[in-house]
Amino acid sequence: YSSADNGFGVWRGQDVRLLYSGKRFSPFFSFGSQSRSNGHQEAYGAGSYVVLTPWMFSIVGVGVAPDRGTVLFPRVRTDASLFVAVPGVKGVLMSGGVTDLRFTDSRAGGRIYSLGPTVYKGRGIYSGAVYLNRDRASGARSHSWQLGGQWGAQGQYWVGAGVGAGNEAYRLLSATPFDARFRSQFASAFVSKWITKGTGVSVRFDGERKLDVFNRRAIGLTYFVDF
Repeated sequence: YSSADNGFGVWRGQDVRLLYSGKRFSPFFSFGSQSRSNGHQEAYGAGSYVVLTPWMFSIVGVGVAPDRGTVLFPRVRTDASLFVAVPGVKGVLMSGGVTDLRFTDSRAGGRIYSLGPTVYKGRGIYSGAVYLNRDRASGARSHSWQLGGQWGAQGQYWVGAGVGAGNEAYRLLSATPFDARFRSQFASAFVSKWITKGTGVSVRFDGERKLDVFNRRAIGLTYFVDF
């Protein structure tokens, strides 16, 4: 549930995700939808965690969102990332990734490249990343960054938080195309708690400030089950 000011109203969404955990491949499937005052749209996704070696793994995925008149998601989204352990440094991974976004109009969308470390230390997991974006329609480039951490243990609880900021630069293709330029900041926090050995709940809070556009507050509730 999200609430944004300046007339952007309330956004509601829900999703279901199923993951099978294997030794080398861990495939996952998802279905989600979002509703706003101007309509709603569904999105479907599939992908897998792939263990390549004891010190390297990858995450790949693809998502589709049928365009039935209301566009809230890309028509096709593909993601691929690679995580590699840093030789001689215990508990540190470096990751790189690429995301490709395509809409009904083939001129729209873009590509996002990411790079950053993940550090495992004690009960904490800490990560950071920078994102370099290129808009397909205009060729404009933008960037963003984020930092986050979480503390706890699997099967017991997790507590985490994150912050980030960046800018957006893209061309909106309409009867009269124009270039959009925004700057934004965000912060988030979450708590996950196992109720039994195989079930638990999560609560997540998000705050986003898109300068000169809107301020948005959101809460997400999740129930998870380990079959």
